[in-house]
Amino acid sequence: MGGSGFMLQWPTDNGRVTTPFSSSTGTVSIAAATGTPVKAGVAGRVVAAGGDTVQISSGLYTVIYSNLRNLVVQAGQDIAAGAALGESAGPDSIRLMILQVVDPTPMLPAASQPTPQQPATGQPAQQPAGTPQTGSKLYVTPTQSGLRIREKPVDGNVMTQVNTTDVLEVVEDVSAARAKIGAAGQWINVKTLFGNIVTGFSAGQFLQEYKGPFPIPAPTPVSGLLGMNLDMHNPLGHPKPERMKGLGWIRVKFNVSFNPANGTYGNTDINATFNRVKPFIEPYVKAGMKVLMVFTHQLYGEGAGFHWPSMDSGRWNQLIPTYADYAKRTAALFANTGLVHCYQIWNEQDTEPKNARAAVPIPARDYANMLTQTIRAIRSVDSKTPIITGGHVGGPDSGGAYARATLAAMPGDVRPDGIASHPYGRGVAGHKFSNWGPLEEEIRKYSAVMPGKPIWFTEWGVLDRQGDMSIVPDVTSYATGFMNIIKNQFPGQVACAIWYAWADGMDNGYGIVDAQDREKGEFAKKFLTL
Repeated sequence: MGGSGFMLQWPTDNGRVTTPFSSSTGTVSIAAATGTPVKAGVAGRVVAAGGDTVQISSGLYTVIYSNLRNLVVQAGQDIAAGAALGESAGPDSIRLMILQVVDPTPMLPAASQPTPQQPATGQPAQQPAGTPQTGSKLYVTPTQSGLRIREKPVDGNVMTQVNTTDVLEVVEDVSAARAKIGAAGQWINVKTLFGNIVTGFSAGQFLQEYKGPFPIPAPTPVSGLLGMNLDMHNPLGHPKPERMKGLGWIRVKFNVSFNPANGTYGNTDINATFNRVKPFIEPYVKAGMKVLMVFTHQLYGEGAGFHWPSMDSGRWNQLIPTYADYAKRTAALFANTGLVHCYQIWNEQDTEPKNARAAVPIPARDYANMLTQTIRAIRSVDSKTPIITGGHVGGPDSGGAYARATLAAMPGDVRPDGIASHPYGRGVAGHKFSNWGPLEEEIRKYSAVMPGKPIWFTEWGVLDRQGDMSIVPDVTSYATGFMNIIKNQFPGQVACAIWYAWADGMDNGYGIVDAQDREKGEFAKKFLTL
């Protein structure tokens, strides 16, 4: 659903209007039998949740869902598009309403409006904040996510992509540009306003004039994004929850294959693994953290007779049904416990085989099969918990192409609830640890793969520098800049950012603490406040 540059996902899987829009009530009714899961159609902040209604504020819009029950959100909570809100109270539909924030000042009689104070001689007049932009400048905003800005019209190199939340300044004649807005075959010279500033050309057909408040209000930072990868089998990989105060997420592997009691691999006892993992994650959940549970080849596959370098579609077709069944049986054990808040399927599936370490590469078409069967299996026992892709590690271009190929090979009625990536080497442009490029590019390009779905950073950090205390200031500035980009430029577009890892010695990650469990000074103190 969408219009006027504001994109809204269907709140139910049915995707069907049962009662058209009524101007008297301001609502439409959407098909939803009693008990149907209802999801947020847009990222934003819950401003009210009670009775049968949830209200979400998203920019200049408030989205209201009513005729709900069993609400799972509360006022003040920041949520991503696709997040669970509750269930339909039935019998056959929910109601949807959208309110738009409008500045009433221009609608008042001129005589009733306050007269701005005259500026001192030689100083330009300043327009009051919050009033619509007028004068010689023109601003536009995209009507769809993933809109390209090119070096030149039509076939120029793509410089960046912008979304419906972005505002662009027109840098050509205002009158000529205004005539091109919404027109097919016309190109407008524009400039981005935040982050890595670029000037280029964008298709007028997909632009509309921006008439919101100026100066453009700074986005509201989103809290609870920062997380940590933990390892229950590493002595330093699971600090007490009180040491992690300030974090919103932990990422935990459900490792059926490894049996710590005898150090063997290839085990298949799901219940025994559940009985180990459940008490492990409970203290973190009680401390207010959410759990992202990742299913890798160690859920099923490791030690089961598969030789990863020689896998083909036939062998994947042998593995995937059992893998999906293991995921289903695990999800059934955790259903209704409140201990798992998201499932992640596989890990770094787009890795080049020569670079694979803790990951097992899989061709996109076979991964589509795995994702489809596993989502359906989990959904048969748990209709509420989000399910996301494994973390793409190939970068926004090759990784994005892999993700598109995966989605194209999946049936239309099955989709993950978000796309994950591992943006190692990305952050503030020019930083020594941003050697692969700006984080903005990662967010924009992956957002364009699944418009409206959140991006999950399930691993990020600095690698291969364990124990190097000389880089503490650089790592601190890198992490600070990384999180500031997310909070200040892309509020609501990123679901979490999970650092890898807590301690040196947890594979090759640069830890918050060293291999002797000593905190790394400035970095340790700053990190938990990000």
